[in-house]
Amino acid sequence: MQGWRARIGLIIAHTNTTMEPEFNRIAPAGVSIHAARVPVGGRTIEGLSIAGQHLESAVHLLSELNAKSFAYACTTANIVGDDGDIAQARRIIELTGRPAVPASIALVEALAALNAKRIVVATVCPPDINKLVGAYWRNCGFDVLGVGGMDLGGPRKPAEPMSSVPISSQGLQTPEVVYNMGRSVFHPQADAVVISGANLRSIEIAAQFEYDFGVPLVSSGIAIMWASLQAAGIREPIAGYGRLLAQQPALGWVRMPRP
Repeated sequence: MQGWRARIGLIIAHTNTTMEPEFNRIAPAGVSIHAARVPVGGRTIEGLSIAGQHLESAVHLLSELNAKSFAYACTTANIVGDDGDIAQARRIIELTGRPAVPASIALVEALAALNAKRIVVATVCPPDINKLVGAYWRNCGFDVLGVGGMDLGGPRKPAEPMSSVPISSQGLQTPEVVYNMGRSVFHPQADAVVISGANLRSIEIAAQFEYDFGVPLVSSGIAIMWASLQAAGIREPIAGYGRLLAQQPALGWVRMPRP
């Protein structure tokens, strides 16, 4: 039987090409991942805000799988959406009776578990969204030393030769690009580097980045994997993908509503 230890319900943006392959690559034996998708617009405040309108239908599609936890892997939509991450988590819990892990909360929990107070954040968002991102992290109590990365905002478009139809440019970025995003925002006084974006490939370079810069690299994808696994009762160390997954510090549910 698939998922004999735990099944995890994964809700992702309809453009996401990264989370399912990464999660399935590193999921421990006996853990299965089951995804549903929500539509998102372009990488603008308006475009990202529509994801929350379809969250409930995605949860309903996953609700009969007897999942142990549910992850909402759309980081910026958690931040700019009308309801906000806590309200989104509460709604998933109301519908399922199981723990809910929005990406933004997973990142907050991961940083708390690593005792990181001073952070830098790399995104693929335009400046207006980055202002909201910086405000979100400050409101969560972190000392934000910088927000940067690269601007992949606006509508999706073809990216020849990779795709002749509109596609998420975020999902086309290589792990090496993500490494350099982290390097571009690194600050010597930072306790951790945050890579915000669930459609960015981060697991291949997390351990190397930490070796080179001496601080944890906490991406949306890595944080979601760690938090949703622990919420499902799985705390097995997973080597090779950075210290959060390798060390498995306890999930503290600092801001997470309990079911």
